[in-house]
Amino acid sequence: MTGRTSVIIGISGVTNSGKTSLTNKIRAHLPGCHTICQDSYFLPASDSRVAHIPELNNYNYEVLNALNMEAMVADVLSWKDAQSNSTPLGSTPNDMYSNVLIIEGFRMYAFRDLEQLFTKKFFLTIPYVVCKARRRRRRYYPPDTPGYFEKFVWPESILHQREIQDQDDIEYLEGVGDQEKLCLKMVCDIKRLCNDKNNWNI
Repeated sequence: MTGRTSVIIGISGVTNSGKTSLTNKIRAHLPGCHTICQDSYFLPASDSRVAHIPELNNYNYEVLNALNMEAMVADVLSWKDAQSNSTPLGSTPNDMYSNVLIIEGFRMYAFRDLEQLFTKKFFLTIPYVVCKARRRRRRYYPPDTPGYFEKFVWPESILHQREIQDQDDIEYLEGVGDQEKLCLKMVCDIKRLCNDKNNWNI
């Protein structure tokens, strides 16, 4: 039996760049596709791997050590293995894109074991002032303390971009502007990838 060919899409970017909302919009265009969110793998503050910041009385959740990346990779590989052991795709609407996995997260491409699994990698960028304004409108647990964004959130976002600058297969997109237009562009790219891998007429 020939299994399904998996298509794994990465949607990364700086905090509040629109990753989650775009993922939800894209999913609506791809019936049956699957999603994984990196935020689901944050470790609790009680875990020794999460660094405490005494000066801010907060924890640094902007680095990979604050996440259980091994569990995340294991879940992705489990999904991929399930695809390879599944029957070929059917033609029903809910089956058309069931071999597509969209993974969204703020710091995924710096983790080699995960980075190498992507079929296509997107990265959303937004200016500092937009990022800060959006961040202020959202609630976090633990909540941002004064200075956390300036000293940790934004600097770590810039560091991540430097860490991955040698990955020439990342497509950078602006996370401001018409999100519907951006969504349709990404959907077209994903459908094209599916067509190339499965010889569909999409």
